[in-house]
Amino acid sequence: MTSPPLTDREYAYFSVSGPGTHESVTDIIGLQPSQAWNAGDRSEQTGRVQKAMHWRLNSGFDDTVPLERHIDSLLLFLLPREEQLRKLWLDYDLVIQCVGHYLPSGHGVHLNREVVRQAARLGLAFDLDFYYQDDHDHDG
Repeated sequence: MTSPPLTDREYAYFSVSGPGTHESVTDIIGLQPSQAWNAGDRSEQTGRVQKAMHWRLNSGFDDTVPLERHIDSLLLFLLPREEQLRKLWLDYDLVIQCVGHYLPSGHGVHLNREVVRQAARLGLAFDLDFYYQDDHDHDG
């Protein structure tokens, strides 16, 4: 059986981490998270105790959609909540986490001026994690 051809995979999500509980972040932002946990909760995946609170909002797209669309989608959710996010940005890390799995030929990302301006207005940082894969890393 042959594996399907390798393809780029990328996604982004909005992440809040810091003191307190994820419930308080939900109350401030006014959105239900895609995933959340508090310090001391057990990870459903690993069983280990979580060291910090984490609140996550997915973009709504799967990992076959270009990264720029994930970012645009997140900003669409977040821009109307500028006032709420400003209540968080001094005590919490507000991050658009971008993840990409790419063919070994290389890859770059361009964040246009409007995206950077909007992210700055909301107090957001970007974290870009990119991984390169070759045939022996591909499991189909």
